[in-house]
Amino acid sequence: MAKKKRDKGQAQALTKKQIARNKRVARQQRTIWLAVASVTALVLIVLAVGLVQEYVLAPRQPVAVVDGKVISRAEYQKRVRYARWYLDSIAQNLMLEQSRYDPNDESQQFVYQYLDSQLQQVQQQQLSVPGQVLDDLIDEALVRQEAERRGLTVSGGEVQLTIEQQFGYERNPPEPTPTPITTTTAITPTTPVAPMTKEEFDTNYNEYINTLTSALQDFSEEDFRYTIEQSLLREKLAESLAEEVPTMDEHVHAYHILLETEEMAQEVLERLKAGEDFSALIDEYSQGEETVNTGGELGWLAKDQSGVLVTLVEAAFALQPGEFSEPIQTYQGYEIVTIDERQSERPLDEATLNSRQTQAIDDWLTQAREEADIERDWSPEDVPAS
Repeated sequence: MAKKKRDKGQAQALTKKQIARNKRVARQQRTIWLAVASVTALVLIVLAVGLVQEYVLAPRQPVAVVDGKVISRAEYQKRVRYARWYLDSIAQNLMLEQSRYDPNDESQQFVYQYLDSQLQQVQQQQLSVPGQVLDDLIDEALVRQEAERRGLTVSGGEVQLTIEQQFGYERNPPEPTPTPITTTTAITPTTPVAPMTKEEFDTNYNEYINTLTSALQDFSEEDFRYTIEQSLLREKLAESLAEEVPTMDEHVHAYHILLETEEMAQEVLERLKAGEDFSALIDEYSQGEETVNTGGELGWLAKDQSGVLVTLVEAAFALQPGEFSEPIQTYQGYEIVTIDERQSERPLDEATLNSRQTQAIDDWLTQAREEADIERDWSPEDVPAS
């Protein structure tokens, strides 16, 4: 029986060999696609991990930990950028003001040189921003912790009032005091300067915030107000610490002989060692009208007496009544100190008490830094490029 001829359009049946080959090709293609999919997935995972590390984990990593309070990398970088922007603004204003003066004009040289010295100070501060910001953030954490222990807080109203004052706006400006007119007074008409209005303040403040937040994309108005709040909190802590400064302390009653040369000082020292009277040698040798008029009396001195050289105070406190010091070189010449009385408790004079009260916050911070558990995880890589 003759075989039927196949139509040209009818597919030929595949042989076993062809079927096997097609299956092998299909398996190879699946393997390739799986490999490509795996590599793609791995790349995506790596990218995702990198993005998470850069934008989520890295900003949260601490640059320091203060008694358990984390100072994050993001917080640190934000403050560094703000400090740079703030100092740049000051530098630009100083340069603009300086450009209005001629350094070759003798009548303007003083102001020009003063502005130049201010500009150099700002430029020096710019170089130390990364380290200074870290120190400031650590101090802020310490201040906040101590303020919380003392129940010190800052309200939003206090922040707002401070901002208004910084911008020159007074809610209740004082009434101008009229100048008394007498027959001998030369009257020069003057135009009074109108106080800033609320509308002017709002305009100036909004312009400032817009400039700030445009220049620093990650710095908000809330961040700006936070810096004001932190400053006020430190002021309140400083006031609280100042109230705790003792008003009484040990004092010595001191005198000194002021001499022009070292040779004269040695001569006086030998005569003192020979038993001559200190007050008599003051009258004979001491230089300077003030020293002569006061009989060489330095008065009652505390250990950090305001207005008296530290070297003289230290020398006086090292003595017992009737003893005298070796010659001490000062900017005035050479001085020999003695004391005639010592009191363990005596009221501090106003200037010295004020000085100690002002110093109280710095002394407290020094001690707090030593006692706190501070971990610094900062590295140069944490400093933002811009």
